[in-house]
Amino acid sequence: MSSNTTTAESRRALRRSLTLKIALAIAAITLLLITASFWMVIYLLGQDFDDIEPLLASAGTMVHIPAEDLLARRHAFALRSWRAFALTLGVGALAASLFAWCTTRLILSSANRLAHTANRISAHALNERLAPEDNPAELEPVARAFNHMLDRLQDSFSRLSGFSSDIAHDLRAPIHRLLIAAQVTLDRPRSAEEYRAVIESAVPAYERMGRLIENILFLARAESKQSAIHATLMPLEQRLEAIAGFFELLAEERGLQLALQIEGNAHVWADDTLLARAIANLLTNAIRHALQGSTVVLSGAVSSDGGCHISISNEGEPIAPEHQVKIFDRNYRVEGPHTEETPGSGLGLAIVKSTMELHGGTVSVRSAPGQPTVFTLSFPAQPQRVSEAGPHRARIHG
Repeated sequence: MSSNTTTAESRRALRRSLTLKIALAIAAITLLLITASFWMVIYLLGQDFDDIEPLLASAGTMVHIPAEDLLARRHAFALRSWRAFALTLGVGALAASLFAWCTTRLILSSANRLAHTANRISAHALNERLAPEDNPAELEPVARAFNHMLDRLQDSFSRLSGFSSDIAHDLRAPIHRLLIAAQVTLDRPRSAEEYRAVIESAVPAYERMGRLIENILFLARAESKQSAIHATLMPLEQRLEAIAGFFELLAEERGLQLALQIEGNAHVWADDTLLARAIANLLTNAIRHALQGSTVVLSGAVSSDGGCHISISNEGEPIAPEHQVKIFDRNYRVEGPHTEETPGSGLGLAIVKSTMELHGGTVSVRSAPGQPTVFTLSFPAQPQRVSEAGPHRARIHG
């Protein structure tokens, strides 16, 4: 069955092959020219032999042929030769012109289909694609390359649209609150102290908008696939101790303990700023959702491939399986009884995922009822972006 399918596909490819069609056309023209030339030569020789045949019949008798007649015969033969050559050349030129016209029409018809498809493409209609099998076999790579270009263009437009949606989604609420506060403040004359209080109350909203814009810009740069990181090899225990020190007070304020566990002499290839930011996002979430009196554990260990694992675990409400596959998406938040009271934009885990992709690593979550929720960062032995881009590429400051 597979052999028959392969044979049928081969036959279809041969029928669509422009090279094969050109080769057959050239062979036909060559055969036509050879046939015409052979016919002309036979005709000329036949005419010449017809003129000499009476002379051969009288071979037994001495015949005198005047020199003028021989010269005239030679000129006539030359004239017929040139006429035959001109006729053969004319037929060949006509056949070649017809062949060139048909071939050009065939090529231009495929090019016209490409142009027609390109003219239908716009920012709102990026789903148009060419059918490579409808083109000659030699133009299939062009059609496929054109489709790949459209895929990349559609992906870029989708990212741009997502970026605009993120800005609108995240800035709508704080701008609305600031506008209401300004309108209420301007309803009547107020004292300098009241104006000052209103301005001071607006500062946190401006800071939050600044962080939102910074996060969205970071995600846009990270997902552009053109960003590189400035990674260095650092001792994992030393770096995690420094990060944990910033969160000990926050954990104590919420009645939690923060424990640090390191296995082996682990090192990590990472951008120091991006590493700290990813761990900080996970620790913030772990402390925010941990049960009071429980322990949040920050741990690190060497992986089997020479890289390392960093895990953050807490005891709290488990994450349902249907949410575990989506929590790393932009603006995704698990709905619950305290969702409105929980600060955040829904970008923290998306930033963690993008950070790990920049390092060539992964982030995963494991959560089940009665067990701690564990987020794990898996770093390779050396970030892929570093080895490909080299040490002189620009550093991302999320």
